[in-house]
Amino acid sequence: MTGLSRSNSSTDRVVVGRVGRPHGLDGALYVWPDTDDPRRFEPGARVMVAGRGALEVERTRIHLERLLVKFVEVSDRSSAEKLRGAELCIYERQRRPLGSEEFWPDELEGLEVRTATGRMVGKVRGVEWSDAQSRLVIETESGLREVPFVDELVPSVNLPGGYLTLVDLPGLL
Repeated sequence: MTGLSRSNSSTDRVVVGRVGRPHGLDGALYVWPDTDDPRRFEPGARVMVAGRGALEVERTRIHLERLLVKFVEVSDRSSAEKLRGAELCIYERQRRPLGSEEFWPDELEGLEVRTATGRMVGKVRGVEWSDAQSRLVIETESGLREVPFVDELVPSVNLPGGYLTLVDLPGLL
């Protein structure tokens, strides 16, 4: 089955989360994880913030169904507020190894989209992540279209060739 990992990057850094608003006075922050590796926010884990350097996770917990993270280097609400909206990153080399039929979203972005007969019908402009099913955002002559990223609709991905193949299904695009 074709799989997809949430981490996404076209550089040597990969975004694994985004910082939300502070919670409380001790510097704890809500974090929206953008990773398929739950260990990214375990105590002792390190992430980077552009312009600030590395942060070490001191503790985490779920609060109101959201991830609440306290970093060692963030000691009060004022410091936490300065991180609001920041992207939390790791180095690309820290990504987990992928299976043979798994892809990073940034590997798919820019690929030509072809039919089973080889006719080009668009380009992948992005990937929309969902717990239920990821979708490819494809730019076609008639605008952007979303296609579920499943084997039944995307039978092959040829990264070295720079394209992926869609099934010929009326109305798909």
